Amino acid sequence: MEYIALGCMTGTSLDGIDCSLIKSDGTSQVIQISNDFTPYSKKLQKKLSKTIRDQYLDDLEVVRLLNEEYQHAINNFILKNKIKIDVIGIHGQTIYHNALLKLSIQLYDKKIRYNSKAPVICNFRKNDILNGGNGAPIIPIYHQIIANQLQIKSTIFVNIGGVTNFTIIDNGEIRAGDSSFGNALINDLLISKTNYKFDDNGSISRTGKKISNLFNLIIKDDFFKKKLPKSLDRNYFHHYINDINLNNSIEDIIYTFLSIIPYSINQIINDKKNYKVILMGGGRKNLTLVKLFKEIFDDLSLIDDFNFDGDFIESQGMGLLAIRYLNKITSTYKSTTGVSKDIYLGEKV
Repeated sequence: MEYIALGCMTGTSLDGIDCSLIKSDGTSQVIQISNDFTPYSKKLQKKLSKTIRDQYLDDLEVVRLLNEEYQHAINNFILKNKIKIDVIGIHGQTIYHNALLKLSIQLYDKKIRYNSKAPVICNFRKNDILNGGNGAPIIPIYHQIIANQLQIKSTIFVNIGGVTNFTIIDNGEIRAGDSSFGNALINDLLISKTNYKFDDNGSISRTGKKISNLFNLIIKDDFFKKKLPKSLDRNYFHHYINDINLNNSIEDIIYTFLSIIPYSINQIINDKKNYKVILMGGGRKNLTLVKLFKEIFDDLSLIDDFNFDGDFIESQGMGLLAIRYLNKITSTYKSTTGVSKDIYLGEKV
C-alpha cells in the first residue's frame, strides 16, 4: 500500500522549516511530490542560537515562537498542495544532542494542530536512544532506498548540514554515522567575527589556504578516533574557535575548516573501493567544499544530478519514517546508530 506523507525537518543550521510531500510504500521507492522552505524569523533564529549556546533548555518564548512558525509553515504547505495526506512526520528543532549521555532534545509541541486529519508522528530519536543507540543519524534507510532506486551498489551519501553525516551503502550492507562538523561551526564563526552569515557559494573560502597548525590540531580530536557508529552535537567543535590565531585571515580559517569535512570521511573508509560519493544538504552549494571533495574522491556527484532536491532529503526522510512507523517497519540498526536491536522510530501524537 502506498501513502502520501508530509515530512518536516528543521536542522541544526537553524535556517528554517523544510516541508516535503512524498508517495511511498515505505520500503521499495520514494516518489517526490512537492518541497518548500520557510525561513525562520530573525527573532526566532536569535532565540534558538542563544538557547543552544547557553544550554537554557526551558525558554517558553522560544517554544511559543517555534509553535507559531511551525503551524504557519505547515498549514501554508498543506493549503498550497491541496492533496489528501495520510501521515505527517515532524522532526522538531534539535537544541541538544549528546550520544555519551544518551540524550537528544528536539523542541516540538504536540499540542499544535494542522489543517489535516492525518496522524502526526514525532520524537523519532527517542526509541533509538532508549534501545542503546546514539539517536543519530536516523535516515540512512532512506539513503539505502535511494541507492536501490538508482541501482547503485557501492556509494557514500554525505549530508552536510549543521553537522556532517554520511551513509555507506555496499552491496546491500549499510553503515552510517556523523563524521565532523558541517555548516554550523563555519556559520557561527562568520557571524561572530564578520558581517557575513555564511560562506555563500564558497565566495569567502575560495581564495583561502590551509593553515596546517589549525588543521593538525583539529584532526587530533578524540572524536575522529572513535569507530562507527558515532554522532555529534552541533557545538562539539566550537571550542576550537578559541584556538584560532587572529593573525590568520578569515578566508584561510574557513578554508581549513572546510578541508576537514572530506578528510574526515576519507579517514573512516577502511577499504579502497571506488565508491560513488553523493553530496546533499546545504554544504553541497559551497563550491570550495565541492572542490575539496573532488581532490580526494574521484567519483563525486550531487544528489541533484539524479533528480532529487538536495535541500529536502531530510524532510522527505521524515515522511518516510512516518510511513514506516504506521507499518511498524524497522528504520534504525546497529550498524547505523549502535542500537541494540532493529526497531522502528517515532511516536504518535
